[in-house]
Amino acid sequence: MKIIWLLIGLLMPFAALAKTDLPGNVLPEVFDSLGPTVQELVLTDGRRVHYIDDGEPDWLPVVLTGGLGTSVRVIRLLDFLRSMRETLQIRVITVERNGFGQTEYDPDLDMADFSEEVEAVLSHVGVDKFAVFGISGGGPYTAKIASRNTDRLLSVHMAATSSSLGQPSRCDQDSPASGYRDMLHQPMRFFGFAPDSPMHQVQGFQDTAFDEAARAHNLRGQMADATPLDHEISLYCKEGAIDTSNVKVPVFVYRGLADGVLGEEDLQVWRNTFPAADVTMREYAGEGHDVQYRHLDQILLDIAGYGDDVLVCANNKNKLITPEKVQVTDHVRLGLCAWRK
Repeated sequence: MKIIWLLIGLLMPFAALAKTDLPGNVLPEVFDSLGPTVQELVLTDGRRVHYIDDGEPDWLPVVLTGGLGTSVRVIRLLDFLRSMRETLQIRVITVERNGFGQTEYDPDLDMADFSEEVEAVLSHVGVDKFAVFGISGGGPYTAKIASRNTDRLLSVHMAATSSSLGQPSRCDQDSPASGYRDMLHQPMRFFGFAPDSPMHQVQGFQDTAFDEAARAHNLRGQMADATPLDHEISLYCKEGAIDTSNVKVPVFVYRGLADGVLGEEDLQVWRNTFPAADVTMREYAGEGHDVQYRHLDQILLDIAGYGDDVLVCANNKNKLITPEKVQVTDHVRLGLCAWRK
């Protein structure tokens, strides 16, 4: 009995400290977001198009097309700069391509059909003018959308992609893209970033990329069927060179000079691809096939219309400076100062 009373005596001070009133900022008024919601649009022919519309209706719209074999939720890989995107009031719209994620595969669809789906989604959500942002294997789709909507474009942004994905040298069995089909059963290989990639600085980024690969090729129970991926690769060759000669809005190209996936394409190549446009080439020495994420901060500023200025971290302060003044040193680095932390 003495032991019981002793325990009660020890516990009483703690009971007296129990909190009965919670601070007003502890209990939320709304739920936290787990990421953008995938929506569905049924076209007149019955095809179900899956899309994400992330942002406010009056924000600047940009159509994002992810890399080879990605789903509509690839947008999650941009969320590490979500607050910056929202501050800049950029609205991102993605449309899922044929056979990936939760979108059924149809062997008869091509890039023109995908462009029509994007146009249908834009009409559905009330968007007229828009920018386009293509990543890696999404570049040709972006060029196709741009070629069909020249009077609606605000700007074009091509990151870690090539203007020659449809050339014969990239259409044989030994093309770089063909090697991806062997990785579908291993999402950690399909969307794995090299150990020295700067993206490992972003907490959860690599895991989110793994999740994206698993979703894109397994979500509907397709068990990593390579057919949609093979079809997408074949479309690059079927489409060939896309005529973007009538695109007259600003075009920005982002290229890592150590990118082993892409060939060497200098500024003149892209000027030939967009002859009527003002083309800005942003090249990154020593960087590979991840500049679309490592320099997403610069891409967002370019989309938002900050002109030719370059974002740098100088003496631990974020600054926008003209390109001719950029000199990378121990005290000046490209991009946000957050990359140095």
